[in-house]
Amino acid sequence: MKVLLIGGTGLISTAIVDQLVQRGDEVTVFNRGLSEWRIPQNVTVIHGDRWKTSEFEKEMSRHSFDAVIDMVAFAPENAESLLRAFTGRVQQIVVCSTVCVYGGPMTRLPAIDDEPHRPVGDYGRNKSKIESILLSANGKNGLYTTVLRPSFTTGEGATASGILFDDSLPSRLRQGLPVIVMDQGKAAWAIAHVSDVARGFVNALLNPKAYGQSYHLTSDEHTDWNGVFEALAQSVGGKFNPIHIPTDWLYAQAPHRAVGVKYIYQYPSVFDNSKAARDLGFMTKVPLIETFRRQVAWMEKARKLKTAEEEPFEDFMIKAYQEGQKPLLPEGMDWNPWGNQITG
Repeated sequence: MKVLLIGGTGLISTAIVDQLVQRGDEVTVFNRGLSEWRIPQNVTVIHGDRWKTSEFEKEMSRHSFDAVIDMVAFAPENAESLLRAFTGRVQQIVVCSTVCVYGGPMTRLPAIDDEPHRPVGDYGRNKSKIESILLSANGKNGLYTTVLRPSFTTGEGATASGILFDDSLPSRLRQGLPVIVMDQGKAAWAIAHVSDVARGFVNALLNPKAYGQSYHLTSDEHTDWNGVFEALAQSVGGKFNPIHIPTDWLYAQAPHRAVGVKYIYQYPSVFDNSKAARDLGFMTKVPLIETFRRQVAWMEKARKLKTAEEEPFEDFMIKAYQEGQKPLLPEGMDWNPWGNQITG
């Protein structure tokens, strides 16, 4: 099978490429060439910017693929460009969406695939529009479309940074230092290993059952945020010493660093994968503790793991909360790697 990945070097993308190569598919990736390269050398690479739509579509007209996986569609115009580029030229387009299309809180738990779309920010709203555009095109001019919705996915290639982007979190737990958990840590949650999620993408390719369908690709192992932190502590041989702090206080004091807490993590977020299990043979095999073991080992090898002294953000926040004061955060300490894309 000839497969194109738009993106191709991100966390889930890398695992998808690895699995496709291992089963003998002919893989091409299209990206700007700016991210760290972690995929096999025998993969064909096309460099370009998909946001330059005319150039992207012209380049794609020079190539032939059986299926396309778009991992970096973030706006409706990306979906429209996909249709112009590939309608009548490929059999299937698979797009990576997100459970953020649902917003929060869910109407039922575990949430099923027809949960109403009530996104709370631009990221979820745009993904919802992308889904609508692609699924509406299913079956037209010989093209079939599929939408896959991961939730919190992690593993080798990403840092275990908890809810506040704190790359010292494993070190803090090893030392038994206090760590911040929002509210009482009781919100139901699920975290999947990247290899399990990638397998869902691979199994959807040229699978007639997946045509015109959307699926959750989330962890079958459900816990809550206390359970998540406890699993990480166990994975590093440490101790979970929680300081429970209200979401609203965290967001008021550090609106960038706590943006995920405010808009995503405070809401219970577990999903029913039975549809993906039925059609894609999907199931998660890597337990949460093992996910964290592999992840922290990668952090150490890649020199991504910080010490509590190098990253004192949680100490500033805990001290201020316990003393009833506003934290005196050093300049640049309240930052958001998502670029505020989930707010608005």
